[in-house]
Amino acid sequence: MPQSNTLDKFIYLLGGIILISVLCVPDISLKSGWPKVQLVDFLIPVVGSTLLIKVKDIKLHAYWAIIVLFCAYIPITMHLNGRTGVIADYFEIYKLLKFSLLILFFSLLNYERFSSVWFKPIFIGLAAINLLHFFNIFNINDLLQDVYGGIHREFFGLNSLKQPATKRMIGLASSPNINAIVFSFFAIYFLPLKFDRTKIYWFLGAILLMLMCQSRTSIVALAGVLIVIAILRLSNWNLKQWGTVLASLIGLYLVSWALVTDFFSHTSYSNNVVSNSAMGRLETWAYLFEMIKESPIVGYGVNKQYFYERKLYSENEYILMQWRYGAIGLLLYLGMFFLPLWKYFQQRKEAMHLRKGFLFLLIIVTVALTNNPYQDTTIMVLTAIMLGLTWPFLKGQKQHG
Repeated sequence: MPQSNTLDKFIYLLGGIILISVLCVPDISLKSGWPKVQLVDFLIPVVGSTLLIKVKDIKLHAYWAIIVLFCAYIPITMHLNGRTGVIADYFEIYKLLKFSLLILFFSLLNYERFSSVWFKPIFIGLAAINLLHFFNIFNINDLLQDVYGGIHREFFGLNSLKQPATKRMIGLASSPNINAIVFSFFAIYFLPLKFDRTKIYWFLGAILLMLMCQSRTSIVALAGVLIVIAILRLSNWNLKQWGTVLASLIGLYLVSWALVTDFFSHTSYSNNVVSNSAMGRLETWAYLFEMIKESPIVGYGVNKQYFYERKLYSENEYILMQWRYGAIGLLLYLGMFFLPLWKYFQQRKEAMHLRKGFLFLLIIVTVALTNNPYQDTTIMVLTAIMLGLTWPFLKGQKQHG
């Protein structure tokens, strides 16, 4: 029993370290031309060893057949496109295995026990750093640029001519869009589906930070979440409480608008529907669709270099998967996210944490329409954590709480 308790404590500690590392520790470059890695990648052997020790507690599910098929299918697309010898492409298989191992690892943990210890303090830390970054207190942006780098940080609060423009909060993430998804993760955690005035302040705090990232897709996803909550009656909010929530969100949107535009000195990014980035996406999608027509079944393989060399950004994960792996690969990708989404939907009334998993995954599949959440290692790990913590079919039993 003492050994069991020690292992149990170690697993929860390791889970916290993984969460902190993926949200706070900068990516590491091992070799030029190779994808950057995270601290969590060095922890994967420990995760794997832990799973071997706890193998009796792991329940197999049809979901893993999708992962196995996807792992087997990627080399086929590589071979058919003459890319069998391209080592960098094999990292996509590793990404799938990493995603799977993290889901299994976090399925060993109890949602309430883990989240109550780690989520709030990590959110407070991220909120503090993001606010220091947004207002550049103590010139923290110089330090962040040196440690985390990135073009978005270099042009924070500036346009392409380096003139003052709308601020899109980046924090420790790779881009404002990714940062918005991170705060959406915490917003869903704090979301008081059973109305609680204390909890709603935490929820609204996370929403304000998300809005300051100026991610249009995340804002649309938030609106979608509220509509789904209302239609499926996932909350116990009465009409007055709905009014409080909606009025608060409108107020926060106005506050964020004032902050990011230096009190309306610049055009708000999220209000500019027909922007250069939107037009650029449409042109890229049209270009990729023309290629997809030439190879609709098996696609063109991973082939990240094709995008790097042409400075193309797919900005739609469904189109990217269709381009890379064809219709077969797209179906496998859809199965990875829509199978658990459907299972969450079926079990949504059984426990609160199932609704949280359902709503966060709903955000992920929505933002995938104009972003590539699974391609970002931080969001991929966050998704794996939420799936592992909340999807009861992975645990082989129903949890309550």
